[in-house]
Amino acid sequence: MSERKAKVSYDFKTYNPVNKGLFGDNVIAEMTEHSGVFSNPDVDMSSLTSVNSDLKTKTQEALSGDKEKILRRDAAEVVWDNTFSREAQYVERIANGDKLIIAQSGYHNTDTEAQPVDKPAMPHLDAWGNKAKGSIHAEIKALANIRGIVFIASTQPIDSNSLSIKNKQLKMSGNITGDIEAILGTKRKVNFEGLVSGTTYYIAAIAFNAAGPSDISEIITVVAP
Repeated sequence: MSERKAKVSYDFKTYNPVNKGLFGDNVIAEMTEHSGVFSNPDVDMSSLTSVNSDLKTKTQEALSGDKEKILRRDAAEVVWDNTFSREAQYVERIANGDKLIIAQSGYHNTDTEAQPVDKPAMPHLDAWGNKAKGSIHAEIKALANIRGIVFIASTQPIDSNSLSIKNKQLKMSGNITGDIEAILGTKRKVNFEGLVSGTTYYIAAIAFNAAGPSDISEIITVVAP
């Protein structure tokens, strides 16, 4: 059976307001970075940023429990849903079924294949020390068919055979030595904070989807500043 064209997933509309704000941050960052692909969006980045920031602000204010503030948050959420849905339609037109282009937008694609999707390809990783003390930046290039990414920072060499992902959680087996930090999420760029300055860290990444995890990325050593 042939593979159907991928479409943009609208699951983001089911997220809670906090996660909508985080999702919006990622879409804005990815579409800005790939502005050569998304050169004339239906909703410009300034407007998208304004709508996203408004929802995040009103969500924070609604934590007080004040009924009026909750109503304002709910109204901002409706605007957010409509705005990001409109941008999703633009991404779908530009992508024309290309999963990588959808991934470059920060949106996710629906699982429309006639057969189960393949596991993600091995992430291409880059990492370096930030200016801040004890901070290391790690990022991967955009990948199609992913639902999440686990970034790992370890003070000891990483044995890929000791790592696995189950139920969106990193599992470790065997004799694990040294300190290990892991960040799981959907963003392809992260910062490890609070690391020990002057210590060498081994950085790696694993992407995953419903079919399972990718192979572990190349491992990069970085000395924490």
